Amino acid sequence: MEEKPRLIDSFLFRAALVFALLLPVLLRRDLTPTNEMKYLEIADEALRDGHFWCLFHNGEMYADKPPLYIWIVMLSKLVFGRHCVFLLEMLSLIPAFITLWVLERWCGGELPGRYRLAAFYSLMGAAWFLGSAIVLRMDMMMTMFITLSLRTFWKMYTGDGRPADRWLFPLYVFLAIFSKGPVGIMIPLLCIPVFLLFRKDIRFMGRVWGWRSWLLLAVLCGIWWFCVWKEGGAEYLNNLLFHQTAGRAVNAFHHKEPLWYYCYTIWYALAPASLIVLPVIFLALFRKMRFPSLVQFFLIVSATFFVIMSAVSGKIAVYLLPIFGPLCYAASMLLRQMEEEGAARPARTLSCALAVAGGAVLAVAFVIGIFFPGWMNSLL
Repeated sequence: MEEKPRLIDSFLFRAALVFALLLPVLLRRDLTPTNEMKYLEIADEALRDGHFWCLFHNGEMYADKPPLYIWIVMLSKLVFGRHCVFLLEMLSLIPAFITLWVLERWCGGELPGRYRLAAFYSLMGAAWFLGSAIVLRMDMMMTMFITLSLRTFWKMYTGDGRPADRWLFPLYVFLAIFSKGPVGIMIPLLCIPVFLLFRKDIRFMGRVWGWRSWLLLAVLCGIWWFCVWKEGGAEYLNNLLFHQTAGRAVNAFHHKEPLWYYCYTIWYALAPASLIVLPVIFLALFRKMRFPSLVQFFLIVSATFFVIMSAVSGKIAVYLLPIFGPLCYAASMLLRQMEEEGAARPARTLSCALAVAGGAVLAVAFVIGIFFPGWMNSLL
């Protein structure tokens, strides 16, 4: 029986509730000197020295990140005359809401009320997703563009796409790269083919990664790299394209971790949702449930990305951020399927537990933001 729509089911209502709960943290916390303050200093140095494409920190090359995020920080200072931290925090929170909105529009038909709430609050309350929605970093922006690219692919794959999607897909991929770096292309380029292989439909790759995609990426990346070469020379370009990519992937000079690092990291990075999301997925696999195609897509993309990132030398827990949404929404769809197959009570219990756990984390963040505004410094 279809559930009647309620105010609590409205995405805008839930987003407004989350914003209200996070407001004390957004207004009162201290910036972390090793990460957030560094980005502001890089933007100040670029404005002072007239660098636009090449980034420097205290006179040293900072080719770790593409310039998109720093450009927005620079623009903010030019407009307001100073760094408005609250507005800069919106560069993370708004992409988080857009990511949730895209996933909800994408999966809404498969998730009735309580399961939609479970997916929303489990993802929003996940430790690293919540943290990335607050801090001044480009990870959530990259996650938003990756989610948009996956959604665009799915529309094309299921026949719901528009002609413009063939251009939007590579544009989202480029923006993901331009936000964070090569991590932004790994899911669209490496994980989608695995799904198509599983579905025995690899020929569809020609439509997704056809001449339009490669042409647009080549033009946009070519403009970027040419401008970097003109402004910073061959040394900076080499640092950007090779030292910060192959160097981190093969023998990392920062954040070098063992192969199994993410096997235990994901449990606390996705917590508290991981205590339910991961067991639900493992249970569904153990029971050999017949997964809907969208659940297959989410799980194959997540598993492939997990394996690829485990093989990369440089590892940070936040690198798993793009698959948190697919995992949470896949688990909620599996819970609904379990209910339809006769496991109604456990499914309802788990879905309620997901929503309550995520909501509790947000409430705790509200309390901590009021009484302990400097708590973020101990996490980053």
